[in-house]
Amino acid sequence: MVTSSLSGSSFSPEPSLSSQIEHARRAALLVRATDLAVIVVTGGDRISWLNGLVTCNLANVTPGHAVYGLAVQLKGRIVCDVTVLVAEDRALVVVPASAREELTQAFDHYLVMEDVELAHLPFAIWQAHGPRARDLVAPARAASPAIAAAEIDFTGLGGAIVLAPESEEAAAWHALEPTLKSAGGLVGDDAGWEALRLEHAVPRFGKDFDATTYPQEATLERRAVSFDKGCYLGQEVVCMLEMRGRVKRKLAPLVLANHDPGDPPAKGTAVFDTTGKQVGEVTSSAPSPTLQTHIAFAMLKAASAAADTLVKVGSRDARVVDKPARAG
Repeated sequence: MVTSSLSGSSFSPEPSLSSQIEHARRAALLVRATDLAVIVVTGGDRISWLNGLVTCNLANVTPGHAVYGLAVQLKGRIVCDVTVLVAEDRALVVVPASAREELTQAFDHYLVMEDVELAHLPFAIWQAHGPRARDLVAPARAASPAIAAAEIDFTGLGGAIVLAPESEEAAAWHALEPTLKSAGGLVGDDAGWEALRLEHAVPRFGKDFDATTYPQEATLERRAVSFDKGCYLGQEVVCMLEMRGRVKRKLAPLVLANHDPGDPPAKGTAVFDTTGKQVGEVTSSAPSPTLQTHIAFAMLKAASAAADTLVKVGSRDARVVDKPARAG
């Protein structure tokens, strides 16, 4: 559960899902990302070296900006997703905490003669979503030179990320809280982020995709892959899949019929086509305040992943959509 501050706050620590979604649409929703961790990359070659290991293009990213991408294996499968925040003297690579050790080892394997050092340091990480999320960047930076913040849009609504070393967590929060309040924003929790990301078709590493998944299977090729940059690890396979234009399976958002009662479908629930043949399974799900029904991600056979395809999730009617938030 995300708490609203270090020592109490005027914000409700348990806002409703509908309130969180509404604030993300109209102002800002701030969520403490306890499932993320940071790899600090320093040294004179840090950007050129790192650019050869991720799918996003870092070549023209100036300090104070952030980009989203993937780290992939030589054979093209995803190691994990990454958000790279470029600072004046370092690059901060934000990764799922569960994947940090594996990714650090993978990075270290490709560190030969470059002037690069890798370190693990504890950070407090906040993600903000919504059109006023950008308002949080400048106050967070002003609170301490050690705090990094940048605009980055995860949902299409606008967004930002704030990284504070453990020693500066209180300073960061004391800057974020009044700014969020003046922007009409709200502190959210993981349930709110789960509903928001599913409404906006944002897949989550470890839930919707993992190290067995190619970028195109996770439908991340447009969001996380640059097809214009120079060489990077795994590029040949990723580009080959793109040129072929097809994969055998794809992650797809589903909207369940609103007349179906019960809880959101559990991870692993079978998905069937209209003939009763199993075509995939649910990877994650949540209630949708916007649609007043349940929504989900499912990994489906590619032929069943096109928008408007009718399926059954267990025994419940559902429809494949491009983005649930646009399906109402």
